[in-house]
Amino acid sequence: MLDFSKVIDRRGTDSYKWDGSDRALGNTECIQMGCADMDFEAAPELVDALRAVVEHKVYGYATLSPEFAQGVVSWYSTRHHVAIKPEWVLHSPRIVVSASVVVRTLSQAGDKVILHTPYYPPLDSATQSQERVAVEPPLVLREDGRFAIDFEQLESIVDESTKLMIFVSPHNPTTRVWTRAELEQLAAFCVKHKLYLFVDEIHCDFTAPGHEFISMLDIKGPIQERLIVVNSAAKSFNIMGCAISYLIIPNDELRHTIEQAFVKAGEEDTNIFGNALMKVAYQKCGYYVDEVNAVINANDEFLREQLPTVFPKAKIIPREGSYLMWLDLRDEFASEQEMQDFLINKAHIFWLEGSHFGSHFDGYARVNIGCPRATLEEMMRRLRAAKSA
Repeated sequence: MLDFSKVIDRRGTDSYKWDGSDRALGNTECIQMGCADMDFEAAPELVDALRAVVEHKVYGYATLSPEFAQGVVSWYSTRHHVAIKPEWVLHSPRIVVSASVVVRTLSQAGDKVILHTPYYPPLDSATQSQERVAVEPPLVLREDGRFAIDFEQLESIVDESTKLMIFVSPHNPTTRVWTRAELEQLAAFCVKHKLYLFVDEIHCDFTAPGHEFISMLDIKGPIQERLIVVNSAAKSFNIMGCAISYLIIPNDELRHTIEQAFVKAGEEDTNIFGNALMKVAYQKCGYYVDEVNAVINANDEFLREQLPTVFPKAKIIPREGSYLMWLDLRDEFASEQEMQDFLINKAHIFWLEGSHFGSHFDGYARVNIGCPRATLEEMMRRLRAAKSA
């Protein structure tokens, strides 16, 4: 097993998570646990792949490797038991780029796009920056502490100007791993109202014990004609900086339309480093994802035991997927501002506040647990010290 206990100093590398957050906060004192990338080294096979590109010493334009699509096909088959065809796979530099291109292509200014809150903010920006109307129904908290889709509310907000739904599965930040029944009901809703369905599955390779990810590609029927699934090896292998992702579109006509839209947007070029990684990640590094999942699940268990000793009134939402935790701290603090003052200025910890993910979620916080145990232990030490000061 790889060593996931090593604490690596990422400051001074222009890390968005560490240096970017330090600059935004105006200090270098906080443990940065906001941005959703992990603090683990990449698999050695990926390091070797990048080293081979670097040592070649020529970094010209790249063409997409033939292994790119086949790797995606193999991964979805072996990991998620879904059969897809290589020709369904299109390259994209980033999922947010895909969202922007799809929104622009499949809707017009003034059209409505459904995106549940809490949401990943760049998906909201991809909608509203293009003069579309973002319709943002909140997920509802059930009695079992899990978030769910309110289908009655969806029926009340959809109309003829609604063209598209953006959906995240597993969900960020609530971590929900949707059941087959939920996905089937969502697919039926989109078909009924003639909506295109854009599904972000980037967190699909991380699941908590007792939960199984089901791809929307495995939901049979007419939704396949209106479906665009986007994904990337970035989260699974901690290679977000080597921008490369993909779309999976079963419908030939829809796929051709989106492919041409990428050409018009000038987004068809591939990244030489990301291309090299994609030739290796899905084919040789499945063990890395398994090992990281074990570390994340252990970190989750650790924090569920430790956080109540500092925040006894907090509600720790059950984690079903991803390497994130979603906390309800509204009973611990009078306001989100008070919460952030305590975390940043007293405990010197940065968690992403709930309002970052849209309205209705002030007082929540998202915590990235994709880090060595020592980082979590230091976080808990700081929290206890700040609480007792």
